[in-house]
Amino acid sequence: MSEKNPINLNPGDSAVIVRHDNSDDSGFGIEIYHHPLKSMSDEDLIFYTLLTRGMAFQATIDTEAVLELGEESYTGDENVALTHH
Repeated sequence: MSEKNPINLNPGDSAVIVRHDNSDDSGFGIEIYHHPLKSMSDEDLIFYTLLTRGMAFQATIDTEAVLELGEESYTGDENVALTHH
C-alpha cells in the first residue's frame, strides 16, 4: 500500500488499485483492498474477493486482452457504467 496516498474505503467497498511503477521496467502494480460490511455473508465476501482477484490476475497475465476490452467498453453497444474520479 502506498504510505503517501492511503486508500479510504466505506464499509462494503472493494477496490482494485493500479499503480504505475517508476522502476526501470516501467510496469505497473496491482493492489486489492476490501472493507467488508460487518453483516456481510461469507458467500458475499468470497464473491467480492474472487471478483477483485480475478480482475487483477487477468490484467497481469493478459494485459492486451484487458486493454482491448477497455477499448470495446468505449465503442461497444454494451451498457457499461463508467465513472471517472
